[in-house]
Amino acid sequence: MRPIFSLVLNMALPIVLFLFPRTISAQTAELAQLPTQLTDQQSRALQLVPPAAPARTSFARHKWPGFYKSAYNAPLTPRQVGYRQSIVGFAARHNQFVHVRLANGKVLTGNITFTSEDAFLIQTHVLSSGRRVRYRELAEAPRPVLAVGAKTVRGLEVTGLVVGCIAVIPLAVVIYPLIAAGVIQD
Repeated sequence: MRPIFSLVLNMALPIVLFLFPRTISAQTAELAQLPTQLTDQQSRALQLVPPAAPARTSFARHKWPGFYKSAYNAPLTPRQVGYRQSIVGFAARHNQFVHVRLANGKVLTGNITFTSEDAFLIQTHVLSSGRRVRYRELAEAPRPVLAVGAKTVRGLEVTGLVVGCIAVIPLAVVIYPLIAAGVIQD
């Protein structure tokens, strides 16, 4: 829907500007004729107007989104730049498992699937998209590991998914005709 609207708008805008240039220029000429100084009568009338009530100080209920992100916009320290360079190297090897220790004490083991200027994405489970970790959150440089246990857990996750699908298919084959025949109703 949106591409069609933008296509129509991109086609119609030049036509409108070509057909109605006088209307647009008439409005700008009208604005140019406005006075820039007050007359004596207007300035006296302005002095007779009572002052406005003092503005209430209102408290903002929320801050603009960049306000909270400003703490993360500081440049990386040399140590964090070193972390980033090593993580980019690990991300190039897709099957490499990495051991990451965070400043809060957590330890993550998984593959690095995405890197950016300030963070990276580590996939710790097969069925999850991963966890975004900022370079500022690292306690030490990441190191490569064999991760036999993590590979076993991932294999068991995939096996469980396959077994679940194999168990659901016969159920669906039995139940679907009963639903279609009307024996089982919603």
